[in-house]
Amino acid sequence: MKVTRIDVLEAELSGANGIASWHHVFARVHTDEGIVGLGEVGMAYGTGARAGAQMVLALGERFVLGKDPFCTETIWESMLRRSFWAEGGGPVVFGAMSALDAALWDIKGRTLGLPVHRLLGAESPPPLRSYASQLQFGWGENVKLEADPARYQEAAALAREQGYDCVKVDPIMADADGNRAYKLRSMFTPTERRMYRRRLEAIREGIGPDADIIIELHSYGSAGSALQIAELAQDLDILFIEEPTHYNSAHAHIKFARRSPIRVATGERLYTRWGFLEYLQADSVDLIQPDVGLVGGISEAVKIAHLAHIFDVGVQAHICGSPLATAIGLQFEAAIPNFEIHEHHTYALKACNRDLFEEDLQPVNGRFIVPARPGLGMTMRPEAERGMRKMSVKL
Repeated sequence: MKVTRIDVLEAELSGANGIASWHHVFARVHTDEGIVGLGEVGMAYGTGARAGAQMVLALGERFVLGKDPFCTETIWESMLRRSFWAEGGGPVVFGAMSALDAALWDIKGRTLGLPVHRLLGAESPPPLRSYASQLQFGWGENVKLEADPARYQEAAALAREQGYDCVKVDPIMADADGNRAYKLRSMFTPTERRMYRRRLEAIREGIGPDADIIIELHSYGSAGSALQIAELAQDLDILFIEEPTHYNSAHAHIKFARRSPIRVATGERLYTRWGFLEYLQADSVDLIQPDVGLVGGISEAVKIAHLAHIFDVGVQAHICGSPLATAIGLQFEAAIPNFEIHEHHTYALKACNRDLFEEDLQPVNGRFIVPARPGLGMTMRPEAERGMRKMSVKL
């Protein structure tokens, strides 16, 4: 078997269901035996997804076309060592590598008639614990950034009614008027701290005492301002505080972790096992959150999980993408020994996402059944594909 063609499909969905920036990039890898695999670049949000699309084509043309799709390790190492830029890292090159790697694993599973987690040596697990993610946007059909603590309480109560026993919220993303707040590096004022505290109290009231809360800070603050949040929330029984500060220097994160009264999670903007190593060696993280669509794909994510296992650190895949990203994350989480909890993003509830694939991956009572269909088990809807931009390289 060999790879004969690689398609890149781009779905521009920005504005749909209230999602400001939403641009999916999919890789579809064809073989001479008619078996096709799918992968996704983990850059749907923010800015830069189109660069990922071009990188998929560039890497695919040079390192994947003509190769045996079962040789994932050889192909991955070639992309890393021979592309030049992957030695320096970053979301564009590793996002493209991730999409291609996932598509190859999908091909392997479809060829052998097994789901990817079985190929990775794991039996099918019981349903995975999941959490309702990003409640500052609500928990319904459309995204709306909320300011009023009462709305936070309503979202938490709704998630609890649906069976979730854990939720995640960013209490600092919205200013007092419900606008996106960006200047968050300075220390927070007493007025701001009271506002954030009220929002977190509302989440606790909505979800009740027998459920967990994860605080998300999206790396917006400094180590000092993040510590202010940790200190004002420490009596609310918080499971983790996520992405407390930026990734430009591990020093800021380490400084926070050494002083925080709350356990720390991070990782969605770290790439490969080398990116995580410094944080693990510094004992500055209690949970890592690799995005399988960014760290280098399934091949590398599994290595990262086993590296964290050495340091007795748990793993939760960061997932903010299409249903395919959810499928990839679930297969990865089902295969690792140190899985903690699955992220179910509020964007995953929206029709613009759910209409992309035939399979609608949603948890039941806050628990996710890991799909057992061959490969990643996902089928793109023809009507969705017709609205996508398509580019290809082939032998």
